[in-house]
Amino acid sequence: MSNLDFTISCTVTFFSKKKTSPPNLNNGKYSPHIVIKGTDEHLEINFIDGEDVTFDKQIGANALPLHETVDYSALQVGTEFFIIEGGNIVGEGIVKEIFQHKPYGSK
Repeated sequence: MSNLDFTISCTVTFFSKKKTSPPNLNNGKYSPHIVIKGTDEHLEINFIDGEDVTFDKQIGANALPLHETVDYSALQVGTEFFIIEGGNIVGEGIVKEIFQHKPYGSK
């Protein structure tokens, strides 16, 4: 069984002082690292859909884990995290829900 069979539903805020243009959360090409607050563990995720980004405003978004060899189990409902680009904190978020995907062929 893969440990990538879930979607992370979260609320995120991007900081206007840290980014010049808002990321597109809907094209599947925005894959920042996140760091769970209080840790230094970097986890790479890929945003697959979300509301249009307005700086300094909370929006809803969904993301997928990217690496099968990485343990994403620390991401639980209520987990707060920073969004990192190239060592800069560009935003923050909180996990609202984890959607487990059903394995193919199961009933």
